[in-house]
Amino acid sequence: MGYETEMTSVGNMLSKLVSKLGSNHALYTIVEQTPNGVIVVNLDHKILYGNIATCNFTGNAYGEINGLNIHDILGLAPDDQLAILLNSLNSIALPKRHFRHEMKIFNKLTNNFRSLEIVILEPEADNNFYILILIDIDDRKQLEIELRRRNSFFHNLIDSSVDGIISSNMKGKIILFNQGAQELLGYTEEEAKNNVHVTELYPEGEGYNIINRMRSNDYGGKGRLIRHELVSVTKDGHQIPTSLSGGIIYDHGREIATFGIFTDLRKIQQVEESLQQTHQMLQQSEKMAGLGRLAAGVAHEINNPMSGIMLYSNLVKEELGENHHLTKDLEIIIHEAERCKTIVQDLLEFSHQTTYDMNNVDINEIVLKTLNLLRMQPLFHNIEINLKLDKLLKKISGSNTKLNQVVMNILVNCSQAMKGKGKLTIQSRNRSNGDIIELLISDTGPGIDKEDLPRIFDPFFTTKAHGEGTGLGLSVSYAIVREHKGSIRATSAESGGALFTLRFPAFEHADLGAIQ
Repeated sequence: MGYETEMTSVGNMLSKLVSKLGSNHALYTIVEQTPNGVIVVNLDHKILYGNIATCNFTGNAYGEINGLNIHDILGLAPDDQLAILLNSLNSIALPKRHFRHEMKIFNKLTNNFRSLEIVILEPEADNNFYILILIDIDDRKQLEIELRRRNSFFHNLIDSSVDGIISSNMKGKIILFNQGAQELLGYTEEEAKNNVHVTELYPEGEGYNIINRMRSNDYGGKGRLIRHELVSVTKDGHQIPTSLSGGIIYDHGREIATFGIFTDLRKIQQVEESLQQTHQMLQQSEKMAGLGRLAAGVAHEINNPMSGIMLYSNLVKEELGENHHLTKDLEIIIHEAERCKTIVQDLLEFSHQTTYDMNNVDINEIVLKTLNLLRMQPLFHNIEINLKLDKLLKKISGSNTKLNQVVMNILVNCSQAMKGKGKLTIQSRNRSNGDIIELLISDTGPGIDKEDLPRIFDPFFTTKAHGEGTGLGLSVSYAIVREHKGSIRATSAESGGALFTLRFPAFEHADLGAIQ
C-alpha cells in the first residue's frame, strides 16, 4: 500500500473513531495509547481533543490543550506555511486531500524542541473539523544527521587521499572519482562521471583484462586485485606507470560495481633510480680511492728515475752535438720520458697529490673559455656546437684551471668519438631551486656501449685504439669533480651519442678553501 493511500485510510478510520469516542471505550483507548499524537480541531482552529501523545509532545497536562488555538500550540506565526495551509482548509474551493509537513515543536516541560511530521487530514464534506496526526521523527532526524556526518567524513577521507580512488558500475560508468584521481589523470569529477568510460583510463583492451583478473583467484583472491602494476592513460593521452589495488563490490553475490586505488609510481621510480645511481657512485668512489692510493705510490716511484733519464739524456745529447748519428735516438728517449712525466702528473692529479685554491667560479665562463681554445684545433673544424647556457646560472666554488681541464677532457673525448664531424650540445641550468648547478654535454657519436658504462671513469680504461690514449683523462676528470663536491655521470643521449651530466653545489652551499 502506498503512503498516500495509507494516510487516506488512516484518516477515514480516525474520522469514524472520533464520532464514537464517547460511546466506545475500546476505540477510545486505542486513540489514547497510540504513540502518535492525534488532534481534532474545528474549522475555527480550536482544539476539540488531543490525546496523551500530543500532550507529551507539547509539554501540556492532559486535557489542558482542549479549547486552545492550534496555531498557539504548534507555535505558528501567521506567515508560516502550515498556518496558511490550515487557514485555507475551510475553503469550499479546495479539493479533498491531505498534507504532510515537518517542523519542530517546543516542549515547555522539557524546554527543548522536538522534530515532528504533521499529517493534516482534511474534513469530510459533512464534518466541521479536521484532524492532525503528529509523528515523532526526532530519532529519524538524528539518524539522518549522523548519516550525513558519516558520509561527509568518508567523502572527505576519500577525497583527501593522495592516491586516485575510482569506482564504476558494471557498465563502466564512473560513479566515484576523487581529488587524487583528478590530479593523477587530469579529468574533473564532472568530466569523468559524465563523459568517460572507465576503460578509457587504460590502454586499449587493458580495462577488460583488469576485470578478468579481478574475477580470477590468481591476483589476490576472487574479486580482488592487489598491487598490480600497469599503465594508466591521462586526459591528454600520456601513459603513466601506476600500481592498482582494487576489486569487485558484490550485493548478495551479484556484481554491482568495481573500485580501484591508483598509486603514481613515477616518483617512486625516480627515487629507486636515484638510489641505484647513488649506490653505483659509492662503489665507484671506493674503487677510485683504492686506485688513487696505488696510483700515487706508482707515480712517485716512476717520477725520480724519469727525471734522471731526462737529465742524462739531455747531457749526452749536448756532448754528442746535433750532427751525431745518435742524436735522433736521444730525442726519442727524451720525448718518451717527457710523455712518462705527463702520465705521472696525471696520476698525481688523479690521486689528489696536488693542491689548488677554490674561488667563486662561473661554469658558463669555463665553457666559453675552453671552447675558445678548442675551436682553433683541426679536430673541431667540422663540429657544430650548440650552446644552451643559462644567463641566470648561479656560481659554484671551484678551481678555474681544474674545471677547465674537466670540460676540455670531456669535449675532446666527445669530438674524438665523432671523428671530428657531428654536433656537440652544451647546456647549463639551475636545478633544485638553485641549490644545484648542472652542466650537460652531449654528442652525436656512436655512444658508449652498455658494458663499458660502469668502467668509463676507471683509470687506464679507454675505448681508443692502442697508443691513442692513456685512459686517464676521464678518471682525472672524475677525481676533480668529486673534489668539488660534485658528481659526474655518463649515459646515452637522445641523439644516440654520449651524454655527460655534471652537477655541483651552488656557491652558497659549498665550502671555499684549498683542496689537496
